[in-house]
Amino acid sequence: MPKILLVGHDVHLLSTRAAVLNKAGADVSSCEGSQAVRRVVTEKPDLVVLCHSLLEGDAESIADEIRRCCETTKVLAVLSEVGSESPLHDAKFDAICLSNPYRLTATVGKLLGGTLNPQTQTMKSDGSGVFTPGSRGDYQM
Repeated sequence: MPKILLVGHDVHLLSTRAAVLNKAGADVSSCEGSQAVRRVVTEKPDLVVLCHSLLEGDAESIADEIRRCCETTKVLAVLSEVGSESPLHDAKFDAICLSNPYRLTATVGKLLGGTLNPQTQTMKSDGSGVFTPGSRGDYQM
């Protein structure tokens, strides 16, 4: 089971993303940005997901620090739909994706070598129910 650390400032958003990734077969924990590097060093996650609730500069600094201390940990930056017009600097991250659950689980699965179960992507943003795939791969409630 892959270990994922979610990093951000919005507790509700982190818990929703954790529920989606847990349902897909990952061992997920979360923390505030100020705790990220310490948690990476102690927990040795396979992947760190930097949520769009972090400021751009903070996300880039965290990614740089993770690269210095844990070369094998991959880093994914998640952008909100609104913020996608000026994406973060690609070189600091292994991948960048938009924030919807389908794209998140698909990108995480690719970064982890297909280790997530795509058949379990059935979580609403409130942690219950079922998403229905839309025509462009986005989930509709």
